[in-house]
Amino acid sequence: MQKIYELVNWGLLNRLLANDNYTPGKRDILPSQNFRAELLKHLKYPEISYRKYDDREINNPERQENRAFLDLKPCQSITHSQLSQFRSSLTFTQLVNVMVYFICLFLDEKDLETGNFYALDSTELAEKISNYPLFKQKIGNQNIRFYQDIEADVGTRRKKRDKSDFVVGYRLHTLTVIDVKTEIAYPLLSVLAPANHHDSNFLGILVEFGKKIGLPLNVVVGAQAYGEVEEAEEIKKRHNVVVLNAPKEKTALPDHVDEKTYAVRKNGLCPVDMIYCGRDEEHGHEFHCDAKEGECPLYGSCEKVRFIPLDSGHFGQLPCFMEEAERMIKMRKVAERPFNLIKHRDGLEPLRTKGRHHCTVVATVANITTLLM
Repeated sequence: MQKIYELVNWGLLNRLLANDNYTPGKRDILPSQNFRAELLKHLKYPEISYRKYDDREINNPERQENRAFLDLKPCQSITHSQLSQFRSSLTFTQLVNVMVYFICLFLDEKDLETGNFYALDSTELAEKISNYPLFKQKIGNQNIRFYQDIEADVGTRRKKRDKSDFVVGYRLHTLTVIDVKTEIAYPLLSVLAPANHHDSNFLGILVEFGKKIGLPLNVVVGAQAYGEVEEAEEIKKRHNVVVLNAPKEKTALPDHVDEKTYAVRKNGLCPVDMIYCGRDEEHGHEFHCDAKEGECPLYGSCEKVRFIPLDSGHFGQLPCFMEEAERMIKMRKVAERPFNLIKHRDGLEPLRTKGRHHCTVVATVANITTLLM
């Protein structure tokens, strides 16, 4: 707590969090103190509710270290109603600015190796509400469900041994940077959406988000759910970012490609594997045959060149059979580890707030907490 207190420029944070009507001389509690109260909860008390948190850990005179971290005078207090009002008052722009500040702080303090790459993943965040809808409303041909949290919705959950296949709540879509030397992932940017929104909707959003704030995005690796061919090409054209996905199982291999080694041959009669020569912007991946006279019965009658169009399988923007691409796809799985910290250590499993805005605030603070720690 002492190190974090000294590391952060709270005066700058106060200006980032203040609204247009902010008058410091007339405020007992500053916005940065409310933010520190949110941060303290994620750091030390993620499992308790906000109603218990303020009386036990903030306003309790015996918690001198907590009150010192929050810069509270003996007569001052912060209630859960004040924290709720503080979360409600924050705009998305303010949240982004605060997140960018802590990303800059992290990148300055953390000496990451060169040659890192970025990864995308998502996780479900269950709401602490009834799983049964309050009512259903038929709009057109579709039944719309309304839950206790009006903005939450039901989505599918990854197969887990002790949990149901469906979850009511939100999904957290996160862009992480992976240190290739240590194989550790650090969550940078997060976007929260109802659980029924598909992962593929957020690839372009997070790439553009990262570019706008100055992240040196070069390669972004995603799971099978991300990146159709057209979207990946558009991202490459607009942002000069290569999208590398785990191959989609439904995408069939091109003709005359080995199912195990992915060796490419010109046709069914060719006995020699072709050499990958890079990508042609117009025709796709280019392969050349290096067969010598006597090695191939078609020698002299074959043009020795083959182009394979880009697809969402093994022949994406970076062919998955290339050594570096294969390594990055395998290493992408470490991007799931920060979710365990954010959900279980920082208290987002289950969510203890309702409404997309409040849940976005606590998810942002949990992300910042992970970076600080």
